[in-house]
Amino acid sequence: MPTTGRRLAYARWLTSGRHPLVARVIVNRIWLHHFGRGLVETPGDFGRLGVPPTHPELLEWLANRFVQEGWSVKRLHRVILLSAAYQQSSTGDPNLAARDPDNRLLGRQNVRRLDAEAFRDAVLSVSGQLNAEAFGPPVPVMADRVGQFVIGIDNLNAGRPGEVLPMHGQEFRRSVFVQVRRSRPLSVLDTFDAPRMDPNCTARASSTVSPQSLLLMNSDFLLMHASRLAERVQSEAGEELAARIERAWVLVCGRRPTAEEAEEARAFVAEQTAHFEAHPVKDQQPGQLALASLCHALLSSNEFMYVE
Repeated sequence: MPTTGRRLAYARWLTSGRHPLVARVIVNRIWLHHFGRGLVETPGDFGRLGVPPTHPELLEWLANRFVQEGWSVKRLHRVILLSAAYQQSSTGDPNLAARDPDNRLLGRQNVRRLDAEAFRDAVLSVSGQLNAEAFGPPVPVMADRVGQFVIGIDNLNAGRPGEVLPMHGQEFRRSVFVQVRRSRPLSVLDTFDAPRMDPNCTARASSTVSPQSLLLMNSDFLLMHASRLAERVQSEAGEELAARIERAWVLVCGRRPTAEEAEEARAFVAEQTAHFEAHPVKDQQPGQLALASLCHALLSSNEFMYVE
């Protein structure tokens, strides 16, 4: 079918390096994902109604380098991640914090909560359940018996959810492959501010509200993967409780526990073991349940959910 070629010409002009905004917008978007805030705080508006860049020279330098290096996103990531600005701690100079409370001048790293999808994927990863399979059809979402939207295949019986159909590991795929429907937002993602995309989302909100704590405490997703994490810790650390506690900390927090944390964890596991011995759960060992409770607490911790 004949075409005028106008779209192709426009695309070539956008990526020619002569357009004044394209490279800047891309660089600002990538910077936003690494720092939680862009050099231009209105990533969807670089015009007069938007906010001016906090570091215009840096934005220009990054944009020029991005184009000169062949629009390589990988190289841009490397430049940003190796920078002194990115590698700072979130605990900065108190005097600087008093002068720049919003950290617009990047005197320290911003404390950022994981995006909803990254949080879900991190839980799957540390529990050893993450399915890294790529491509293919989306992972379906359905309503469960209490009206929450969960991963699963619809199996309605007279309009009500019927028997759960097996998914053969597809339910553990990365969140980017989960079906997105405005009428069925996956509950674990929706609670942690996954955008609804109506009509679009230029920058995500990051709220701290009580439903998030309630989901962490009560959701089947967290409870199941806390148990899976406990099973992984047992298999990798052996029978010694101290080794299990250390392995759980390394998996969830990326570090070994301090002496105080290890002692508190041992006391917690002992207390939980005594509780489950007094209130047994069918086909479950008290020690296993106690370790799962510790893993549940770690998965719900700020250290796991926030990037510092």
